Amino acid sequence: KDPLSIDDENISDKGTWSQLIYARNGNRLPTTTITSENFPESVRIFRRISRHVAKDLPKGSMEFSVLSPNSHLRPHCGPSNHRLRLHLPIKLPKNPPPRIRVGKLSRSWEEGKVLVIDDSYDHEVWNEADAERVVLLIDVWHPYLSEADKSQVRKDFFYESGSLDSWKMMHSPWGKFDL
Repeated sequence: KDPLSIDDENISDKGTWSQLIYARNGNRLPTTTITSENFPESVRIFRRISRHVAKDLPKGSMEFSVLSPNSHLRPHCGPSNHRLRLHLPIKLPKNPPPRIRVGKLSRSWEEGKVLVIDDSYDHEVWNEADAERVVLLIDVWHPYLSEADKSQVRKDFFYESGSLDSWKMMHSPWGKFDL
């Protein structure tokens, strides 16, 4: 079975976007193929982050994002500004470098540097090179939220700690009231 999840959000309008997912909704997926045997450093980092800045994070994800050559992710946005998304480039084509637009600002990733975005802003991604782009995505709580704010966000997203069902429910555009 292919461990990559292909764009289930229908964001790519050219090429292929796929993800190798470790955690969703602040919880490790039981079916993930990311293990301490094949990704020891990534799993160590994921576990540490899960206990702190991403603990019980609704709509929080930890995954490898793979964008095929000559691809585009159409403009889209995250669910709210309760989280920040960290982008750590793993594999970057050189010519031309892949780029991301967030709001009115466009950037390319730089090797060894984390790009932090608020993905509640409209954003899109291009990989016009002939090689794939791989970025590690990690969602963390927005640092300006208090514990009371985080509690309210969990209520607003019908979050249940440890429940994968709450992820499925929240992943719908209609939230808990999917028709």
